[in-house]
Amino acid sequence: MNTLSPLIAELKRSLKDAGRTYADVAVEIGLSTASVKRLFSAGSFSVRRLEQVCAIAGVSVAELAARAEDRASSTAKLTVAQEREIVSDPKLFLTTWLVLNRTPFEEIVRDYTLTEREVLRYLLRLDRLRVIELLPGNRVKLLVDRHFSWRPDGPVQVYLFERLLQEFFAARFAEPTDELYFHGGAVSEAALAQLRRAIRAAAGECVDIIERDRRTPARRGGAAFVLAVRPWNYSGFQRLRRP
Repeated sequence: MNTLSPLIAELKRSLKDAGRTYADVAVEIGLSTASVKRLFSAGSFSVRRLEQVCAIAGVSVAELAARAEDRASSTAKLTVAQEREIVSDPKLFLTTWLVLNRTPFEEIVRDYTLTEREVLRYLLRLDRLRVIELLPGNRVKLLVDRHFSWRPDGPVQVYLFERLLQEFFAARFAEPTDELYFHGGAVSEAALAQLRRAIRAAAGECVDIIERDRRTPARRGGAAFVLAVRPWNYSGFQRLRRP
C-alpha cells in the first residue's frame, strides 16, 4: 500500500471541504485535469507538489498529516460500558454531546449552567473513558471517528429513543425551517440494501456539511437530522392483513 494513501485521501477531503475541484488544482499548478486525476490515482506526489495542492486546499502538510493520524487512530463505536457510564449522568451526557460536536470549553461554560470546574471534571471522565484526549489549555482531541455512531440498541441509543426522539418527533414539522419525508413501500431485498447504502451516503454528506460549517465564522443554532430505514409494516395495517 502506498504510504501516502492516508494523506492523499485526507487531501481529497480537504479539497472537497474547500470547494475546490481537480480542474481548479490543474489550473493553479499548471497541469491538465487528466494529469491531476492520475496524480491522485497513482499517489505519485513529490513533496513540492503535495505542498502546492495543500495550499490550494487551505491546509498545511502538517495539518493534513495530523488529520490522517487522527482518522487512523479513531474508533467508530464505544463499548457498552463506555456508553452506560455516559448516560448515567445527564451532565456527562450533555458534555459528551457538546464535545462530539466540537464545542470549545469556553463556549460550554458560557452557554450552559456548568462551572469551569464541573466541565473540566466531565472532560477528565471522558479522557479516562478514551472518548477524548484532554490537551493543555482545556483543548480536546476526539478519539472517535468523525462518522462515529452509537451502538445499535446500546445504552445511548435506548436513551435517545426513550427521551430525545420522542420529543423530536412530537413536533408537527410545519415550520418553513422544518423538513420531514416519510415514505415506504413493498421492496425486494436488493432494493432494501440499496436504501441502506443511500441512507449511509446521505448521513455521511450531512456530517460533512456540519464539519465544513464549523470552519465558518457564523452564528449557530441547534439542529438535528434523523435518517432511518428498516423492514416495517404499520401495525394498524398489519392487523387487517389476511394470514
